[in-house]
Amino acid sequence: MMRLMKSAVSLFLAASLPALADQTSPQMRLLDDLDFPGEGYCIDVPGVGQTARTDLPLVMHNCLPERRSVDRIAEERDGRIYMPAYDACVTALGVWSVLPGVPVMLRPCGTNESFLQADQFQKFERTANNQLRLTDSSLCLTAGPDADRTYSPTHRWRTLTMEDCAEVPLFLSAWR
Repeated sequence: MMRLMKSAVSLFLAASLPALADQTSPQMRLLDDLDFPGEGYCIDVPGVGQTARTDLPLVMHNCLPERRSVDRIAEERDGRIYMPAYDACVTALGVWSVLPGVPVMLRPCGTNESFLQADQFQKFERTANNQLRLTDSSLCLTAGPDADRTYSPTHRWRTLTMEDCAEVPLFLSAWR
């Protein structure tokens, strides 16, 4: 009986390995795939690998699930959107407050810098509609309405800004 159970477990694990290998790394992805069915748009740092530009605002990029790139992993952690490859958090830009239309960048989690009190601009709450609202504000993380090609003709990008939650359509501001 024990040998039969071990065989069944081994068979299950062997059958599961290809499925596990096909899973993509967690990315912050819009609920609506917009003009990229099956792939959608995810938060991205401009550039790739050694050319990644964390000094530039974050963008939305088609998710590229086949790449399984660690530099695109983003996870919700303690109210923040953390990107482990950069040991940094998504941060809305602002001085004492955040205004509609401001971009977001990566900054060290919990930091307070000259002209950027990042700690207060890194905390997000997920609403009932799956919007990511900046804590103590009415602004949500929002993909831009327009898309354009990148350096690759098969890839697309959009802006990523903070916008009034009540005024933006859910297809641009609701997240998985």
